[in-house]
Amino acid sequence: MTDLVTALRDASAERAKPQITAAQKALLDRKVLALNSLAHGAYYNGLLDDLTTIARWHAQKRRFVFRDHALGEAKVKAVPHVADLGTGARFAPLSVQEPDGEFQISEFALETTH
Repeated sequence: MTDLVTALRDASAERAKPQITAAQKALLDRKVLALNSLAHGAYYNGLLDDLTTIARWHAQKRRFVFRDHALGEAKVKAVPHVADLGTGARFAPLSVQEPDGEFQISEFALETTH
């Protein structure tokens, strides 16, 4: 009986631990480019939580703008840097990226996406 109680307690404790994303792990491992090193309008290769993608940095809004291809329809979305506090998706920039046709974000989309 004691083994069953211990096993249930261990399983409950394991479920209670929040899972760390690849972006958060990169931040902890110090692989992420710092906020003060990012250039407005530049493209960055990195991690959107656990997904590898390319995003464009908007310095005044302090947001990365990227194309979300969910359900076959491309939408432009914005997310903060992984080091910013809060909840929700976060982007961890790992390196500067040259703009690519598939991931290119227009000036209009960069300025108007929230």
